[in-house]
Amino acid sequence: EGALLALAADLVVHAPWGARVTSPWALLVSAQITARLGIDADVMATDDGLVLRLLDTDQDDQWWEDLLDALAIEPEDLTRQLSQEITRSALFAAKFRECSSRALLLTRNAPGRRTPLWQQRQRSAQLLAVAAEYPGFPMVLESVRECLDDVYDVPALRQVLTGLRDGMIAVDVVQTATPSPMAQSQM
Repeated sequence: EGALLALAADLVVHAPWGARVTSPWALLVSAQITARLGIDADVMATDDGLVLRLLDTDQDDQWWEDLLDALAIEPEDLTRQLSQEITRSALFAAKFRECSSRALLLTRNAPGRRTPLWQQRQRSAQLLAVAAEYPGFPMVLESVRECLDDVYDVPALRQVLTGLRDGMIAVDVVQTATPSPMAQSQM
Protein backbone atom coordinates (compact mmCIF):
# COMPACT_ATOMS: atom_id res chain seq x y z
CA GLU A 1 0.00 0.00 0.00
CA GLY A 2 1.31 3.45 -0.87
CA ALA A 3 3.99 2.07 -3.18
CA LEU A 4 5.47 4.51 -5.66
CA LEU A 5 5.90 3.34 -9.22
CA ALA A 6 9.29 4.49 -10.48
CA LEU A 7 10.60 3.87 -13.96
CA ALA A 8 13.65 5.32 -15.65
CA ALA A 9 12.71 7.57 -18.55
CA ASP A 10 15.05 8.78 -21.28
CA LEU A 11 14.20 11.55 -23.66
CA VAL A 12 16.50 12.22 -26.60
CA VAL A 13 16.30 15.56 -28.38
CA HIS A 14 17.99 15.40 -31.76
CA ALA A 15 19.64 18.80 -32.22
CA PRO A 16 22.46 18.82 -34.79
CA TRP A 17 23.89 22.21 -33.82
CA GLY A 18 26.89 21.01 -31.84
CA ALA A 19 27.90 21.03 -28.20
CA ARG A 20 28.53 24.80 -28.18
CA VAL A 21 24.76 25.20 -28.58
CA THR A 22 23.45 22.14 -26.75
CA SER A 23 25.63 22.53 -23.62
CA PRO A 24 24.13 25.85 -22.48
CA TRP A 25 20.71 24.62 -23.54
CA ALA A 26 21.18 21.56 -21.29
CA LEU A 27 21.96 23.82 -18.31
CA LEU A 28 18.78 25.80 -18.85
CA VAL A 29 16.59 22.75 -19.51
CA SER A 30 17.81 21.13 -16.31
CA ALA A 31 16.95 24.26 -14.34
CA GLN A 32 13.52 24.48 -16.03
CA ILE A 33 12.68 20.86 -15.23
CA THR A 34 13.67 21.33 -11.61
CA ALA A 35 11.62 24.55 -11.35
CA ARG A 36 8.52 23.28 -13.17
CA LEU A 37 8.35 19.65 -12.12
CA GLY A 38 10.48 19.47 -8.99
CA ILE A 39 12.53 16.67 -10.54
CA ASP A 40 16.31 16.59 -10.71
CA ALA A 41 16.97 15.68 -14.31
CA ASP A 42 20.29 14.48 -15.62
CA VAL A 43 20.56 16.46 -18.86
CA MET A 44 23.59 15.62 -20.99
CA ALA A 45 24.64 17.59 -24.04
CA THR A 46 26.29 16.02 -27.06
CA ASP A 47 27.20 17.32 -30.49
CA ASP A 48 24.00 15.71 -31.78
CA GLY A 49 21.50 16.77 -29.14
CA LEU A 50 20.34 16.42 -25.57
CA VAL A 51 19.69 13.31 -23.51
CA LEU A 52 17.38 13.76 -20.53
CA ARG A 53 17.49 10.98 -17.95
CA LEU A 54 15.03 11.23 -15.15
CA LEU A 55 13.01 9.23 -12.75
CA ASP A 56 9.50 8.84 -14.11
CA THR A 57 7.30 8.73 -11.08
CA ASP A 58 3.58 8.05 -11.18
CA GLN A 59 2.66 11.10 -13.29
CA ASP A 60 -0.20 11.91 -15.63
CA ASP A 61 0.07 12.52 -19.38
CA GLN A 62 0.46 16.27 -18.79
CA TRP A 63 3.88 15.51 -17.32
CA TRP A 64 5.42 14.81 -20.76
CA GLU A 65 3.94 18.02 -22.16
CA ASP A 66 5.45 19.96 -19.24
CA LEU A 67 8.77 18.27 -19.94
CA LEU A 68 8.64 19.31 -23.59
CA ASP A 69 7.66 22.85 -22.56
CA ALA A 70 10.86 22.97 -20.48
CA LEU A 71 12.83 22.76 -23.74
CA ALA A 72 11.36 26.07 -24.89
CA ILE A 73 13.41 28.77 -23.20
CA GLU A 74 12.57 32.42 -23.91
CA PRO A 75 15.34 33.75 -26.18
CA GLU A 76 15.04 37.33 -24.93
CA ASP A 77 16.00 36.29 -21.40
CA LEU A 78 18.73 33.87 -22.48
CA THR A 79 21.86 35.74 -21.39
CA ARG A 80 20.50 36.57 -17.93
CA GLN A 81 19.35 32.99 -17.31
CA LEU A 82 22.63 31.52 -18.53
CA SER A 83 24.63 33.96 -16.39
CA GLN A 84 22.77 32.70 -13.33
CA GLU A 85 22.94 29.00 -14.16
CA ILE A 86 26.55 28.93 -15.36
CA THR A 87 27.88 29.88 -11.92
CA ARG A 88 26.79 26.46 -10.60
CA SER A 89 28.65 24.48 -13.27
CA ALA A 90 32.03 22.77 -13.32
CA LEU A 91 32.92 24.76 -16.44
CA PHE A 92 32.51 28.02 -14.50
CA ALA A 93 34.69 26.70 -11.66
CA ALA A 94 37.45 25.81 -14.14
CA LYS A 95 37.24 29.19 -15.88
CA PHE A 96 37.24 30.96 -12.51
CA ARG A 97 40.40 29.08 -11.53
CA GLU A 98 42.08 30.07 -14.81
CA CYS A 99 41.05 33.73 -14.50
CA SER A 100 42.14 33.91 -10.87
CA SER A 101 45.46 32.32 -11.70
CA ARG A 102 46.06 34.77 -14.55
CA ALA A 103 45.24 37.65 -12.22
CA LEU A 104 47.75 36.25 -9.68
CA LEU A 105 45.04 35.84 -7.04
CA LEU A 106 46.02 32.23 -6.42
CA THR A 107 49.30 32.12 -4.56
CA ARG A 108 52.07 29.65 -5.26
CA ASN A 109 53.91 27.50 -2.73
CA ALA A 110 57.41 28.49 -3.75
CA PRO A 111 58.81 30.54 -6.63
CA GLY A 112 59.78 28.39 -9.58
CA ARG A 113 57.83 25.34 -8.39
CA ARG A 114 54.56 24.18 -9.80
CA THR A 115 51.53 23.97 -7.54
CA PRO A 116 49.67 20.63 -7.73
CA LEU A 117 46.33 20.82 -9.53
CA TRP A 118 44.38 19.59 -6.50
CA GLN A 119 45.82 22.45 -4.48
CA GLN A 120 44.97 24.99 -7.19
CA ARG A 121 41.40 23.68 -7.25
CA GLN A 122 41.15 23.86 -3.47
CA ARG A 123 42.41 27.44 -3.31
CA SER A 124 40.21 28.44 -6.23
CA ALA A 125 37.15 26.91 -4.53
CA GLN A 126 37.91 28.87 -1.36
CA LEU A 127 38.26 32.11 -3.34
CA LEU A 128 35.08 31.35 -5.31
CA ALA A 129 33.14 30.76 -2.09
CA VAL A 130 33.99 34.30 -1.00
CA ALA A 131 33.69 35.90 -4.47
CA ALA A 132 30.25 34.33 -5.08
CA GLU A 133 28.83 36.76 -2.53
CA TYR A 134 29.92 39.64 -4.81
CA PRO A 135 28.47 39.15 -8.31
CA GLY A 136 30.39 42.21 -9.55
CA PHE A 137 33.75 40.72 -8.59
CA PRO A 138 35.97 41.04 -11.69
CA MET A 139 37.00 37.37 -11.78
CA VAL A 140 33.36 36.26 -11.56
CA LEU A 141 32.39 38.62 -14.38
CA GLU A 142 35.33 37.53 -16.55
CA SER A 143 34.61 33.84 -15.92
CA VAL A 144 30.96 34.28 -16.93
CA ARG A 145 32.05 36.26 -20.02
CA GLU A 146 34.52 33.54 -21.04
CA CYS A 147 31.91 30.82 -20.66
CA LEU A 148 29.22 32.69 -22.60
CA ASP A 149 31.43 34.21 -25.31
CA ASP A 150 34.36 31.84 -25.74
CA VAL A 151 32.99 28.39 -24.86
CA TYR A 152 29.28 28.62 -25.72
CA ASP A 153 27.66 29.93 -28.90
CA VAL A 154 24.90 32.00 -27.30
CA PRO A 155 23.84 33.81 -30.52
CA ALA A 156 23.30 30.44 -32.26
CA LEU A 157 21.33 29.13 -29.27
CA ARG A 158 19.20 32.30 -29.30
CA GLN A 159 18.52 31.68 -33.01
CA VAL A 160 17.51 28.05 -32.33
CA LEU A 161 15.22 29.02 -29.45
CA THR A 162 13.64 31.77 -31.55
CA GLY A 163 13.07 29.26 -34.35
CA LEU A 164 11.43 26.84 -31.91
CA ARG A 165 9.21 29.55 -30.47
CA ASP A 166 8.17 30.93 -33.87
CA GLY A 167 7.58 27.51 -35.42
CA MET A 168 10.45 27.77 -37.91
CA ILE A 169 12.01 24.66 -36.32
CA ALA A 170 9.57 21.78 -36.07
CA VAL A 171 9.30 19.55 -33.03
CA ASP A 172 8.15 15.99 -33.71
CA VAL A 173 7.54 13.72 -30.74
CA VAL A 174 8.11 10.01 -31.30
CA GLN A 175 7.78 7.44 -28.55
CA THR A 176 9.52 4.12 -29.15
CA ALA A 177 10.17 0.98 -27.13
CA THR A 178 13.86 0.99 -28.06
CA PRO A 179 16.16 3.88 -28.97
CA SER A 180 16.62 4.69 -32.64
CA PRO A 181 20.10 4.15 -34.10
CA MET A 182 20.79 7.88 -33.89
CA ALA A 183 19.57 8.05 -30.30
CA GLN A 184 21.56 4.96 -29.37
CA SER A 185 24.82 6.74 -30.21
CA GLN A 186 23.96 9.56 -27.79
CA MET A 187 23.15 7.30 -24.90
